[in-house]
Amino acid sequence: MMIKTKRLKYVLLLVVILGMLPGTPGYAEVNIKINDNTHIGIDGLFRTYLLNDQRLQWSGIETTFGAEAVLKTSIRKNFKWGRVSVGTELFFNQPVNKNILADDSRQKYLQNFQIDTLELKQLYIKITRGDFSIALGKQPSIFGRNYTQRFSNAFFDYPFIRNEAILNYETGLFLSYKPGILSIEAAVVNGSEDMDTNSSKGGLARIGLEGKNWSFGLSAKVQDGIGSEWQKQYNNHAGVDFMIKLGAFRFASEVIYDEYGLHREFPIDDVFWGRSYYYRDINWKHKTPITGVGGYLDLQYEKEGFLLELNYGEYYPKEIGHIYHDDPIKRGLVKIKVRIVTDMDAFGVGLFEGKREKEPLFEGASDYGFLLGLQYRL
Repeated sequence: MMIKTKRLKYVLLLVVILGMLPGTPGYAEVNIKINDNTHIGIDGLFRTYLLNDQRLQWSGIETTFGAEAVLKTSIRKNFKWGRVSVGTELFFNQPVNKNILADDSRQKYLQNFQIDTLELKQLYIKITRGDFSIALGKQPSIFGRNYTQRFSNAFFDYPFIRNEAILNYETGLFLSYKPGILSIEAAVVNGSEDMDTNSSKGGLARIGLEGKNWSFGLSAKVQDGIGSEWQKQYNNHAGVDFMIKLGAFRFASEVIYDEYGLHREFPIDDVFWGRSYYYRDINWKHKTPITGVGGYLDLQYEKEGFLLELNYGEYYPKEIGHIYHDDPIKRGLVKIKVRIVTDMDAFGVGLFEGKREKEPLFEGASDYGFLLGLQYRL
């Protein structure tokens, strides 16, 4: 389909509206050729599910039905010297009911359940010339490589280091140079997913080798803190990642050395921005990070509308004498996806964690959860 360039803005508006209409059947995928040099893409996904997370048995919302969606758009314009592209990704989430139980012991975790109905997960402008590219905005982190299948906007089904330590998205300036199998990436970022609460910035770098069915890389992130002086948190990692694909099988792994915790003493009950269930937002010693080492192994089999994924990881925090912090975290994940009809899948996720010391509020909670649902995708 050919469309004059001057009509581009009207086409973009129409495509976005169509992709967001409630009556649109599931996951919209639209590819439009504006002219020989300009293309527009729309991708989307609708997901409905039953979530049972017995780790949150104390919350009153550990079992719930829900619905969510993902909408991606892209614009690519080619020039003689290279290409300019714009990418966006929006998460549509169903919020938790307002009358959630919030007594004195639960109040400190209330922010964990404040879910934004609309989340801006990506919005960047990228300029590419040959093997080099530069991007500004919000996009997936360049730290490591994550090949796990995702069935949750809340990343319920991610390995521990991927939803507690490594940020899935970063906002900043990204540089990439990929000649042949060599991959060199660097970034200056806020250090938090969204706009910063601290003028300091973080640095990211990854160097690796990548082929069609394999990859290997070394990554590092250095961040001197986010938030005000008393709320600054360490957020430093160094890691190695690996992947190999053989036919329908894919094996992947990541391992990191991690630094986290508050720079200064800060009352844990005063943490208002969302608490870590693993006590990563505490202070150990003045201006001294808490360290940890962790990783996971991931095995996938995917063929003809069927996916089976097995993932197991462990994380060992430094023992600092905090009874609820010091236990190792062990997490296993089992995922299955089965094609029902064209473009629609049924999926299931089981999450299992090792037993750890729990504060009185968590007593009686179990160390497992599961997710069952349907997703429609064109």
